[in-house]
Amino acid sequence: MDLSKNHLVGTIPTFISNCTSLQTLNLSFNLLSSSIPPSLLAQLRALQHLDLSHNHLTGWIPSDLHEACGSLLEIKLSFNNISGSIPDSLSSCSYLQLLDLSTNNISGPFPDSILQTLGSLETLLLSSNLISGQFPPSLSYCKNLKVADFSSNRFSGTFPPDICPGASSLQELRLPDNLISGPIPAQLSRCSKLKAIDFSLNYLNGSIPPELGDLENLEQVIAWFNGLEGGIPPELGKCRNLKDLILNNNHLSGPIPVELFGCSNLEWISLTSNEISGQIPNQVGLLPRLAVLQLANNSLSGEIPPELGNCSSLVWLDLNSNKLTGEIPPRLGRQLGSKALTAIPSGSTIVFVRNVGNSCKGVGGLLEFAGIRPERLLQIPTLKSCDFTRLYSGPVLSLFTQYQTLEYLDLSYNELRGKIPDEFGNMMALQVLELSHNRLSGEIPASLGQLKNLGVFDASHNRLQGEIPDSFSNLSFLVQIDLSNNELTGQIPQLGQLSTLPATQYANNPGLCGVPLPECSNQDAASRGASRRSSSKASTWANSVVLGVLISVASVCILVVWAIAMRVRHKEAQEAKMLQSLQASHAATTWKIEKEKEPLSINVATFQRNLRKLKFSQLIEATNGFSGESMIGCGGFGEVFKATLKDGSCVAIKKLIRLSCQGDREFMAEMETLGKIKHRNLVPLLGYCKVGEERLLVYEYMPFGSLEEVLHGRRHTKGGADVLTWEERKKIARGAAKGLCFLHHNCIPHIIHRDMKSSNVLLDKEMEARVSDFGMARLISALDTHLSVSTLAGTPGYVPPEYYQSFRCTAKGDVYSLGVVLLELVTGKRPTDKEDFGDTNLVGWVKMMVRQGKQIEVIDPDLLPTQVRGSKDNHDHQQQQEEEEDEEKEAGEEVKEMVRYLEITLQCVDDFPSKRPNMLQVVAMLRELNITS
Repeated sequence: MDLSKNHLVGTIPTFISNCTSLQTLNLSFNLLSSSIPPSLLAQLRALQHLDLSHNHLTGWIPSDLHEACGSLLEIKLSFNNISGSIPDSLSSCSYLQLLDLSTNNISGPFPDSILQTLGSLETLLLSSNLISGQFPPSLSYCKNLKVADFSSNRFSGTFPPDICPGASSLQELRLPDNLISGPIPAQLSRCSKLKAIDFSLNYLNGSIPPELGDLENLEQVIAWFNGLEGGIPPELGKCRNLKDLILNNNHLSGPIPVELFGCSNLEWISLTSNEISGQIPNQVGLLPRLAVLQLANNSLSGEIPPELGNCSSLVWLDLNSNKLTGEIPPRLGRQLGSKALTAIPSGSTIVFVRNVGNSCKGVGGLLEFAGIRPERLLQIPTLKSCDFTRLYSGPVLSLFTQYQTLEYLDLSYNELRGKIPDEFGNMMALQVLELSHNRLSGEIPASLGQLKNLGVFDASHNRLQGEIPDSFSNLSFLVQIDLSNNELTGQIPQLGQLSTLPATQYANNPGLCGVPLPECSNQDAASRGASRRSSSKASTWANSVVLGVLISVASVCILVVWAIAMRVRHKEAQEAKMLQSLQASHAATTWKIEKEKEPLSINVATFQRNLRKLKFSQLIEATNGFSGESMIGCGGFGEVFKATLKDGSCVAIKKLIRLSCQGDREFMAEMETLGKIKHRNLVPLLGYCKVGEERLLVYEYMPFGSLEEVLHGRRHTKGGADVLTWEERKKIARGAAKGLCFLHHNCIPHIIHRDMKSSNVLLDKEMEARVSDFGMARLISALDTHLSVSTLAGTPGYVPPEYYQSFRCTAKGDVYSLGVVLLELVTGKRPTDKEDFGDTNLVGWVKMMVRQGKQIEVIDPDLLPTQVRGSKDNHDHQQQQEEEEDEEKEAGEEVKEMVRYLEITLQCVDDFPSKRPNMLQVVAMLRELNITS
C-alpha cells in the first residue's frame, strides 16, 4: 500500500491493521498527525517495509513493535515529532536491514542490548535527535552494518575502541556535533572497508592515529573543531582514495607531510587555524583534482609554490595569516583546466562563513557541515566574533559548477613582496582577490580591469604605487574595494563605481585625489597629464589657429547669452521669492536647495504627453515644499513624496539619495532607458529631473501603497477590509511574477531587479500588482558607501543564499526573492521575525515545517476557512446540511490549492539556483494553478 505524497490529514486509520497480508505500508510525505496507533502493527505480521517518514506524528514508538518484527526489513520514521526513548522491543527485529529514526525528538540513552540481536542491520540513521549517554559498544555485533549516522545528538564519553573489527562491513561512521571526548581509537583501522569518518564538533584530544593509513578505501577524514594535537600522520599518504582531509580548528602542529600529495584524488584540504609550520610542499602541484585548499591562520613560511598553478581544478585558495615570503607566483594566473565535480558537489553540505569583523582576518572560510544543526555554528566560541548574518548554507556552492579557474584567492596577512602579477588578469572567474597586509609594491596591473566577475578586491596596507588603472571602471560587479594605506597617486577614475565608494577605502595615499577624496588641484592634473602632452608638441601651431577661431565665435555667443539672460532675470527673481516663501513656511522640510540658486523653471524630462510641460517649481508646489506631510515612503534608494498637481492628478516623486559623484551623462542615459520600459505590472517612470546634486524621479501614484503595508495591516484593501482574501493574494502573486518576468525576458538589455520585496510591490486602484524600483540598483550600483552585500544586493530575509559567497546578482536570485514575497502572501508573516522564527527566517521556518508535514500550519490562519455552524433562517435541516457539505468541499479544495501554491514557492526558494524555475516557468505555474482551481 503506497499512499505517499497525497496530502493526507488526520490520524493513521486503525482499519489498516485488518490487512494482515500487507507487506509494504508507505504513508510518507503526508500531513498525518497524532501518535502511531498501538494496535496497528500487532496484526501486520507479514509487513516488511514500513515508511511513515515526513509527517507530523507525535508520541512514542509503539512498544508492541515486536509483534510485527518477525518480517520487518525497513522502518522509516524520520522527520516527525516522535518523542520518548527507543523501545527495547526493537531487539526482536532480527531481520531488520534499515532503521531510520532521524530528525525527531527522541531522547534518553540508546539501549545497548538492541544492537546485539540486529545482525542483519545495514543502515542505522539516528541523526538530529536528543539521544544521550555512552556511545553503544554493541555496534560491534552488527557485522553487516555499512552506514552509522549519530550526528547532532548528545552522545558523550569516549568512543569505544573495540567496535572494530566486529562491524567489519562499516563504510560510513558519522558522529559530528556530539559530546564525544578522548582520542580517536587506533582500532578503527581494523574496519577495513571504512570510507568516511566524521568526528567534527566534538571534544576529541590526543593525536590522529597513524594506523588510519591502513584504510585503503578511506575517502573522508573530517574532524574540524576538536582538540586534536601532534602532527598530521604521513601514513595518511597511503590512503590513495582520500578525497577530503578537513582538520581545521584544532591544535595540530609540525609540517604538512609530503606523503599526502601522493593521494592524487584529493579534492579538499582544510588545515586552517592550527599550529602548522614549515613550507607548503611543492608536491601540491601533483593534485589535479584539488578544488579547495585552506591553510590560513597557521605558521607556514617560505614562498608560495609556483606548482600550485598546476592544480587545474583549484577554485578556492586561502593562505591568509601565515609567514609566507617572496613574490606571488605568476603561474597562479595561468591556472586553467577541468575541475573536480565528484565528492564536493554531490556529497557535501557546505557552509561559507563570511568575516566582516576586525577580529576575523580574511574574507571567510568554507566548512563541511553535513548532519549538523545550523544553530550549532552560533555556539562555536572562536567564531562568535564573526558576522553570522553573512552565512551561506546549502548542499553545494555554485562556484563548484560554473568555471574552470580560481574564484577565491586570499593571500592577505603575510610578508609577500614584489608586484601583483599581470597574469592575474587572465583569471576570468575570480570573484575575491585579497592581498592586503603584505609588502607588495609596483603598480596595480591594468589587466585586473578584465576581471568581469570580481566582487571583492583588497590590496590595502601595502606599498603600491602609481595610479588606479582606468580599466577598473569596467568592474561592474565590484561591491568592495580597499586600496588604503599605500603610495598611490593621481586621480581616482570617475567612471564606474570607484568614485561612489567611501573615502576610507582610499585613505592614507598622499598623492591620491578626486571623488570621494578632495578634488585634484590644477597642479595635480598638470603633472598627471605631462606625459600625455609631451607627445602633442608638434601640433601646437595648429591648435593656436583653432583657438583663435574659437575665441571669435565665443565672443559672439557671449553677446547672445547676455541678451537672453536679461530677458529671464525678472522671471528668476520671481521664482526665487516663491522658493524663499516655501522654505520659510516649511521649517521641517526634508528638501534643501543649496545656495547656488538653481533655476526653478528647469523642465522635468518626461515620457508622457500630459506631463510634457511639468517644471521643478510645480513639483515643489505640488509637494508643499517636499514637506514631511507629503512623504509617503522612505526606502534604500531615497524618500518618496505624493505630489498633487494643479489638474488634480497625483504622481509620486522619489528623491534619490544624494550621490555627488554620479555622472550626469550616466544618470540621463539610465533614465532614458528606464522611461521606455512599459508593462501592466510595472510602476512606470513618468519623468526625471536633475537640480544641482539632487535627482528626482516621477512615477505613477499607487493609491493602495505597497503589498507590505496592506499585508501586514498598515493599510486597508480596496473594499476597506483589513485582510486580503485568497483570490486577491493570488492575483497579486500573478501580477508581481508577470512584472518580474517582463524585466528578465522582454527587456533589452535584460534587467535584474536585485531588491525584490513586498514593499517594492505596489498596488494600483484595481489592486493590481506593480513592481517598483526596478533599475534602481543598477542606477545607484554602489549605494553602500555603507558597503555591505545585504544592502547592495537586497534586503535581509529576501537575499538568496548564494549572494553571500558569489558577490554577484543573477536572475535566479530575483526568483528567490520573489519566492519570499510569495511565501509572505500565503503565510501572512514577515520574512524575518525572531519571535516567530528564532535564529532562522521565513524560508527556513517554512522548509522545516514542510519537512515535518505541517504544510497547513504555515498557511495564514485568516485564509483557512471555518466550518458553517448553527441554524439558518428559512432553511430546513436537510437543506442546511447540504449547504454545509458544499461549503466544506469548496473550502477543502481551496486549502489544497494553497498547498499547491506553497509547493511552487518552495521551488523558487530552493538552495540551488540551478533548481529554481525561471520567471517564465513561475508565471506558467501560477497561471496553471488558477486554471486548475
